[in-house]
Amino acid sequence: MHNVFQFLTQCDEAKTEDRFLSAFHDLISLLGFNFYRVVRRDAEDLTFTGKVLAEHLPAGWTEAYHAKKYGNIDPVKRTLGLLHRPFRCRDVVGLLPQATQRKRAAKLFQDAARFGLREGYAFPVHGRSGLLGGVFILGDGRLFSGPELSIVDTAMRTAFWRLLEFSGQSEELLSMPDLSVTQLTRRELDVLTLLAQGKTSPDIGKSLAISSHTVDWYINGIQRKFDARNRQHVVALALRHGIIS
Repeated sequence: MHNVFQFLTQCDEAKTEDRFLSAFHDLISLLGFNFYRVVRRDAEDLTFTGKVLAEHLPAGWTEAYHAKKYGNIDPVKRTLGLLHRPFRCRDVVGLLPQATQRKRAAKLFQDAARFGLREGYAFPVHGRSGLLGGVFILGDGRLFSGPELSIVDTAMRTAFWRLLEFSGQSEELLSMPDLSVTQLTRRELDVLTLLAQGKTSPDIGKSLAISSHTVDWYINGIQRKFDARNRQHVVALALRHGIIS
């Protein structure tokens, strides 16, 4: 992890974005990864498409990702707003509520591997306004221990804020309204995800093997947590908070 501490020193010394990105690229390579993506969340971004601050991805991957509409089921996007700690991308497939979604996610990772994206970690960045953005490192990669991941997380957060400073967007992001994430149970998240897909209470109940009355009970509970006016408002707030995508 000596390389990480060296990078943190270089962050302060880098006077231009090009010099900073050169140091960042070197760090990613020394960690065993080949590619990266740094994205900030826009105030009105409901799907966390995000605004790219820096990116180095294999040729053709972005086009393939959008062509196959992987953004609709990408478990990494769905999880970014839920977790305040870094995570291995493959480890969050099980959070998808439906077997068909998990199957599609498995296909996503298979296609990604063909582009050289065999391993990856996501580093969510949160602030007082909730999810602010994220850093993704991808490629051949390696597995990090818990303490190693915490150290790398510090470097990724530092990289995120330095890139914001270079782009002149840090003040704008800090002034975003409070969108802090409300804690939901796993079952509430399952219900909310299906509700956002336009399913009715009976449909959700059938998918989750519970009664429609139980579904209504969960939705009413989520509505109280969000202080939402109705179901549509619940979904809109959940999307904006990054809880679902």
